Amino acid sequence: MSRRPARRGMPRDWSGRLLIAAATLSFLFGVLGFHNAGVSDPWEVAYLSFQLFFMNFVTNIGGEELQMNPFLQAARFGALITAVWAILKAFFPTVRQNIRRWLRLRGKACAVILGYGPVGQAIGAALWRQDGGIRRVTAVHPAVTPELTARARMDGVLLIEGDPSDPRVFDRVYAGKAERIYVSDTDDLRAIDTAVAVRRHLPSPERDIRVVLNDSAVAAQIAEATVAGFLGAPNLRWFSIADEVARLMIADARFDRFALESGAERMHLAIVGCGSQGEAIAVEALLTAWRVGLGPPKITFLDRAPSAIEARMRSRIPAWFAQPEGGALYPAARPDFEFLPCYAETLDFAHDPRIDGLRARVSGWVFATGDDALNLRASLALHRAIAACHIDPAPIYIRTPTGHVEDAPDLSANPLGFAHTFGSIDSVIARSPLIDEDPDAFPRTLHSEYLKAEHEMFGRQSEDWRSLPETKREANRALFRHAVMKIEDFGAVAVIGADGVPRTHPRLAATLRAVDENLAYDRIDQESDIQAWLKDRTSLVEVDKDTALLIRDAAICEHNRWTTERALAQFLPTARPDRRMRNDVRRLHNNMHDWFELGDAETRRYDVVMLRALLSQRIEATHLLLKKARVRTVFLAVNSEAGTCVAHVAGNGTLRGDVSELRLHLNARTAPNEPADLVSVVMRCLAPHIDRQRHLPPARIRFDFTKQPNERILALANLVADELRRKLPDTTLIEGFWNWRAAGSPVVGVVGHRDLSAFGGNTPVTERLRQVFMDLVIEKGVDQLVTGYALGADQAAVEAWATLGLPNPVLLFPFAGYGDDGKRVLFTENPSAATAQTTIEEEDIKKITDRSMLTICDGHIGQAGELLRRTNVVVFVIDRGGAARAGGTLDTLRRAGEIQREIILIEPRP
Repeated sequence: MSRRPARRGMPRDWSGRLLIAAATLSFLFGVLGFHNAGVSDPWEVAYLSFQLFFMNFVTNIGGEELQMNPFLQAARFGALITAVWAILKAFFPTVRQNIRRWLRLRGKACAVILGYGPVGQAIGAALWRQDGGIRRVTAVHPAVTPELTARARMDGVLLIEGDPSDPRVFDRVYAGKAERIYVSDTDDLRAIDTAVAVRRHLPSPERDIRVVLNDSAVAAQIAEATVAGFLGAPNLRWFSIADEVARLMIADARFDRFALESGAERMHLAIVGCGSQGEAIAVEALLTAWRVGLGPPKITFLDRAPSAIEARMRSRIPAWFAQPEGGALYPAARPDFEFLPCYAETLDFAHDPRIDGLRARVSGWVFATGDDALNLRASLALHRAIAACHIDPAPIYIRTPTGHVEDAPDLSANPLGFAHTFGSIDSVIARSPLIDEDPDAFPRTLHSEYLKAEHEMFGRQSEDWRSLPETKREANRALFRHAVMKIEDFGAVAVIGADGVPRTHPRLAATLRAVDENLAYDRIDQESDIQAWLKDRTSLVEVDKDTALLIRDAAICEHNRWTTERALAQFLPTARPDRRMRNDVRRLHNNMHDWFELGDAETRRYDVVMLRALLSQRIEATHLLLKKARVRTVFLAVNSEAGTCVAHVAGNGTLRGDVSELRLHLNARTAPNEPADLVSVVMRCLAPHIDRQRHLPPARIRFDFTKQPNERILALANLVADELRRKLPDTTLIEGFWNWRAAGSPVVGVVGHRDLSAFGGNTPVTERLRQVFMDLVIEKGVDQLVTGYALGADQAAVEAWATLGLPNPVLLFPFAGYGDDGKRVLFTENPSAATAQTTIEEEDIKKITDRSMLTICDGHIGQAGELLRRTNVVVFVIDRGGAARAGGTLDTLRRAGEIQREIILIEPRP
């Protein structure tokens, strides 16, 4: 998702504006000077001041010598300098360019960009916008065009024409004085050629040279290959645009979180079009999608040449396939790949049987073909299929690598849309570590903390960051990109500090440390008898037993992630977990086996080191955090006709305490004519939950859409999201959660007694039913109620359902007839014993539901059968003390059990 990069306050084309300011100031000084010298006619004063710019200074007027004064002196020299400056700027660009080059020789904080293509332009713009220690930028490009010159001028870049790999050009742009040198080219071989030429010209290993490649696979391997004698040069920093795009997009999209929250078994990503960019996204997803509660990730590739993609993945991750020298990855760490042949231009998302496996529980769609227009058309076709309920909703990410020339916001005015763009080069570069003074500042900091935790746990330390080979540095970078997920899996809330390091509540570290020290890791098994996991003569309280389970699950998750990362580095597992079989040269690793097969306690415990290091980070004084993640769900029932809104809190229904996440269900039975008119009433309902004087601001606000929203309800939700954005800090994430089911949602039915005196009356039952309905909406996406309308439980259910703003219920009546006036009436009891309370005129039904939602059954037995036929979940408001009668509550409960309906009981409280 593209975000606007920060700007510097000063204008980029400052020389032109400064020239105008100097000319204006010189003219004003001339006016003041001539006036003080005795010239009284204002038109004469203006004319004489204007003549100064043509080096025509009048010393006497009418035979009288003008009296010199400081204003005239300043005007004379200012006009001269301004005139010369304007002539050089307009007619002698080479002289002006040489002056700017000379300033870079004398100045400091300079950077040189060798290759001013799209990537080089983005680097220049990002260096200007951000305060990353660079104040002056010089770029070299083989063929300078007027368009490139205009772009360079906008970004404050001095653009020189020449061969970026020519050592004579290096001297011309004073590369030896530059603090940073960037190499970029549309051709990776030319980029490597230029990088080698720079390194030969500037052999000092301290020189900061950063090379930007296009191919993700090349960038991942060349650092290690160079040290072993391949192309390139030592002490270069290698980057890939495809990798940077993938990392930022995956970090923004959080497909892993969507999979967890939507109840999926694993993160399943569908990538349409798999060139270098699609491959980079797949690799990053494999590295970050490991979560406690999710299985190994699945990637589905949809492309015209699936066999070529499969061959590339075989080369990239050979351990995914069985190998003669070592086994394949064990099941818990083995991702699932699927390669489907298709052409995005003609793919029918609604009906094509080839994608039937993608119609449910997909965590995200990524369109990464090389054609921007094709990405847009194909993603629009997918969106149409989702809207028509052929495919479950999931976030859609559309690649637009060209994007905008400058700022590249997400191409949607709606904050809650589930389609997003990514890959705009300017935005990616502006947010990439490529621009930072130290690209490895974040991983370097976390590695230092890792060493401290390692020494505390084992009494020794691994190599420091400087001593690590590039392959281990890259492995650590991947580990640290998983840091936030580790904290979330521990049930904690993370806040990102100014240094990019995630931090959480300090007491969690003490809890983890106390439990970790008591665990005998070689005794931990898949059973839940935690006492058997402990060291001799130790015990844990009940709360700490929950922590022990979290530690075990977090260690297993990290081990599976690490195994996949080693597989991506082309390591293979040995035949068995035997240290003597390890061979780093042949890339055989003895620890790439199931965590429970690693019998050594120390090896198992190493998978907890990073979590311990993360929880040990000191929180800044300005940050207040909850110890554990806490979610509050609020149902906002909007009455569009009355212009009101009522809030109901799921769970215990209280507002006590702070929350880390606020989840909102915005419901209205009738769509509002003017959504903007209802924003204020909705915000008043939300005020107690976002009052910053009473509560910490939530880290996240999620708008839940468990059914496809009406366009006006969606418009209202977007307006409320915009208002929340204005009231809450920028650190609060506000997003939509689209989680209805294309196959349809479950239907809930309610059956119960008429006499609710044993429950305390109608009001307590109504509240308990409301909480049950909210839980069913949250957990199962229920969006339809089927019930009768008899006194007692039936009417309490209708009232509870209505107060949540949910759709009109389906009402079942056992009997119908005609009144004395000839109008059709409905009976909730046998007509022979009908009373005013058990008789309802059909015309009055519209006050409760639509007449189309009305069904007449054949007596109470038929009513019960119809309810069971239509529902998936049945709530029984039941007191078991009475006798069962045919079609009654107890009889219906028996029948529901026989046909295996899900049953929820509401019984009198003791």
